[in-house]
Amino acid sequence: MSRQKSQPDLKALLDKVLIDFPPVKRTKADPVQFPRWFFEQGRSSVEIEAVALYSAMLAYGSAAQFIKKIEQTMQACNRNFLATITGDQAETFAWPAYRLSTAHEIGIFARAVGRVINRHKSIRHAFNEGFNLRQNLQDGLTSLQRAIIEEAEAIENPLPRGLRHLLPDPAAGGCAKRWHMFMRWMARPEDGVDMGLWPEVKPSQLLIPLDRHISRIARNLGLTTRASDDWKTAEEISAKLKEFSPEDPIKYDFSLCHLGIAGECTHGKDQNLCRRCLLYPACRAGKV
Repeated sequence: MSRQKSQPDLKALLDKVLIDFPPVKRTKADPVQFPRWFFEQGRSSVEIEAVALYSAMLAYGSAAQFIKKIEQTMQACNRNFLATITGDQAETFAWPAYRLSTAHEIGIFARAVGRVINRHKSIRHAFNEGFNLRQNLQDGLTSLQRAIIEEAEAIENPLPRGLRHLLPDPAAGGCAKRWHMFMRWMARPEDGVDMGLWPEVKPSQLLIPLDRHISRIARNLGLTTRASDDWKTAEEISAKLKEFSPEDPIKYDFSLCHLGIAGECTHGKDQNLCRRCLLYPACRAGKV
C-alpha cells in the first residue's frame, strides 16, 4: 500500500522566508524608510504619521522612482515636513509631480493632510473618529480618507483626477494596498520596520497590502481562490495567514512582497530559480 505524500508545511516555509529575508535589512528599498527616519530621530508622532501617509500614498509604480520623489520632498523641506504642510508655505512649496499626479495635485493632497492635522490635531484622531465606532479598520480608513477629501475640496473643487488617485476610497471595495501598508506601519509593534504608534489597532485586525506580487504569490501558495485583487481577497489571504500567526498575520507581508520586487520570485517563469526558492515545496508555479 502506497503512502500518501504529505503536504508541505507552509507555515514553516513562510517562517524560513522571514529568517532569510529579514524585513529590517530591506527598509532602504522601501518607502517605510522615510517615516522610520523621523521615528528614529524622536520626532513627534503627528509628524511621523504625516510622513508615513505621504510616503504610502505615493508608493505605486517603480519603487526607485517613487522613493526618489519622496526623498526630493524631504530634502526640499529640510526634513521639516509637518511645519511645511501645516503652515502657509505649503501653497508655494515645490511639490514634485509623479506619474498620474501633477505637482499641483500632490500639493493639494499635502496641504489637505496639513489642514486635517490643524483641525483634528493629528491624522490618528481623524482615523479614530470612524474606527472607534465599531473597532472596524475599514470604518477608520474611510473616516480618514473622507476627512482629507473634505479639506482638499475646500482648496479645489471638483477634485482633479490625479488627486483622487492618491486617495482611493477604502469603502469602494478595492484592495486599498497603500492604505493597508500605511496601517501596517502605524499599528504593528516597533520591530525596526513598523512603528507601533497606534496601539488601539490590534495587529490581528490588519489586512495584507495587496499588490500584484503578493496576489500572485498568494494564489500560487493556495492562500486565496479569488481571481480579483480587491478588499475581499485581502481579507481571504489575511485570514489564511492568521491560521499561521493569529496575533500577527501580516508579519509575512514585507518579506513576501520583496521576494517579488527583488526578482527572487518570477512566478514560475524561471524554473531554475523556482527550484532554489524557499517556497518551492508549496508553490504551484514551481511545478509547471
